[in-house]
Amino acid sequence: MNLTNLPFASWDLLSFFENATNYVRMAGGSLLALMGTVGVVWGGVLLVKKLMASQQDQTSWVKIIGLIFIGGALMVGGFSLISTIAAGGRTTIEDLGGGMILFGLDQFR
Repeated sequence: MNLTNLPFASWDLLSFFENATNYVRMAGGSLLALMGTVGVVWGGVLLVKKLMASQQDQTSWVKIIGLIFIGGALMVGGFSLISTIAAGGRTTIEDLGGGMILFGLDQFR
């Protein structure tokens, strides 16, 4: 076996953190998709239970719809959905910190 045919692997600290970030992103995204799937299934079970039960079922319609919608979004979006939401929050924080919202200072004197 020729050594030039082997894939190149870096053993520096930067590569370690990049690989760990990619691994956690992939594993976390899969976990979020799994939790979304469980939410959709549980929302479906509660929906059927609510429709078949009499007045005794205390489950809220908002909870059922929330489980189905948010679970579906996580099931399809996974990590990319959460990352997009976090990026929107980052933009808002940067706008607030960058002085995008200006008040008239004369009002506070």
